[in-house]
Amino acid sequence: MMTVVLLGLLVGLDNLQVGAGLGLLRMSVARRWAFAAAFALCETVMPLAGLALGRSVAAFAGVWAEEIGIAVLALCGLLIITLALRGEETPEAAGSNLALAGLPLSLSLDNLAAGVGLGSLGFPVLASALIIGGVSGTLCAAGLFAGGWLRRWVPRRAELWSGVYLLILAVGRLLGDLS
Repeated sequence: MMTVVLLGLLVGLDNLQVGAGLGLLRMSVARRWAFAAAFALCETVMPLAGLALGRSVAAFAGVWAEEIGIAVLALCGLLIITLALRGEETPEAAGSNLALAGLPLSLSLDNLAAGVGLGSLGFPVLASALIIGGVSGTLCAAGLFAGGWLRRWVPRRAELWSGVYLLILAVGRLLGDLS
């Protein structure tokens, strides 16, 4: 199971990064927990869905998973930057129900393939999915709350920096894909 925990850490690192960027935004503690729960749920369900849907769907989603995640990340970053430059409050805009569902879902698409892989290697898929989801949700929560703590040190224009950070993550992932 140590292999599954390591896999959970590796696939959860993007949740930590995105969580830290979102954590810079003004949002309630309840909204932070909602984001962490959404990430944990998506990261837990996707390996199960990958196993259930089979290799063909996982292979198709695998081709587009990274690009979809990059696009959603970039769009969230641009939305946050736009709202920050307009001087609008972003807690509910950035933490909207669309972002709450779309961002975790898009970042967990790679877990479809992980579910098929774990199943084909003989790992217990349900236990593996629970471990991966728990690790990813914990990493997201750590990022969200660390970002909230950092916000106290950079209160002015924290939303702008949050959007810039998410955009940089998206560009970095895109450039990593191109190399």
